[in-house]
Amino acid sequence: MNIQNIDREADNEKRFAYLVNAVSYRTLDRRIDGREILTTSNHLPADEHILIQVLVHGSQSIGLDEKVDLREEGTEVFRAFHADRIYTFTVEARGYQWGWPTIAEAELRGYAGLNQGQIFALDRTDAPDMLIRDGSEISFAENGSERLKIIQRPLVVVKVNTKPVQLPFGWHTGLDIKKAAIAQGVDIRVDFTLDEELPGGDSKVIGDTDPVFVSGCEAFGAVDHHEDS
Repeated sequence: MNIQNIDREADNEKRFAYLVNAVSYRTLDRRIDGREILTTSNHLPADEHILIQVLVHGSQSIGLDEKVDLREEGTEVFRAFHADRIYTFTVEARGYQWGWPTIAEAELRGYAGLNQGQIFALDRTDAPDMLIRDGSEISFAENGSERLKIIQRPLVVVKVNTKPVQLPFGWHTGLDIKKAAIAQGVDIRVDFTLDEELPGGDSKVIGDTDPVFVSGCEAFGAVDHHEDS
């Protein structure tokens, strides 16, 4: 038996799997501490890093000497950060801890189990709740714990040739916008050229496959630029 086969058999015996920043590791020990996880994943020095364990609908920080039980039935997920403080927030009153002042909306969406018909909203007491854009970065304040809610993706109103058109909050292509406008009675065709009206009087051509984030109040113009045949 060669050395490669011996190494492969040794890895196979390490039946407890875990992920650190999406990289897979295995160990013989069911219970390991935060320091070992950080050291094995090359996040050194360990005491300059924060280790976060991602749970079902939550996350928590793991201390350097704190033991983690690696279950046989699943792969534990961790995130490691070169940082010195922990940020806290909630999603539907479930607690999360994080090692960075921002988190990608797409990453949190996966942890919280949102479907395409749902979005996050930031709960605010001094202003209307702020809808969180798909694919954005969610920022955490230095002085408090953000409260995020999960809501059904709302319909918002845009204007196409000054006519109101309802669209779901989120990303749409130029063709999506034209089709929605036609379905809601706007007198245009799908081969019209679509422009988005920008602040300051400028405009931008939106191609049929160009993505546009629609949050409400956007204004578009659709014009027939084809010559009569």
